[in-house]
Amino acid sequence: MIEPVGVRRAERRDVAGVAALWAELLEHHAAVDPALRVRAPALARLGAMVMAQLDDPEAGLWVWDEAGRALGFCVARIERAPGALAEAKRATITELAVAPAARRRGIGGALVRAALAWAAERKAARVEVRVAARNADGQRFWRTQGFGDFVDVLDRRL
Repeated sequence: MIEPVGVRRAERRDVAGVAALWAELLEHHAAVDPALRVRAPALARLGAMVMAQLDDPEAGLWVWDEAGRALGFCVARIERAPGALAEAKRATITELAVAPAARRRGIGGALVRAALAWAAERKAARVEVRVAARNADGQRFWRTQGFGDFVDVLDRRL
């Protein structure tokens, strides 16, 4: 019997599981705000996108592994600032998802802590995350993780 592992760096064997979780995340975002819908061809490329994250030296990808199955994942990447800014680099958590049946068990927080530690090891000045203003659950989650307001992005739909 395989014992639960918890958070670990993702591997090639995780591609299908992460892609499936990512598809669920994209569906959730589309339900929150139609402007966040993705085109069908993008969904078909999720596996390749996961592989690209695994191969990118500026990205980190973690999974919550339970009995050999990915129940959550987190993607972060290092971003370099323009030369005019005092802040040389930051990290951005670009994706975070936990399977609906596994939520409220601390998995998301554990994945975030792994990404924060990774960013600190790489000397990032800070970590950003973007969450839709209409995503009440996401807003609440990120704020409980210690994230706060930084820049407001305003839009005007036509």
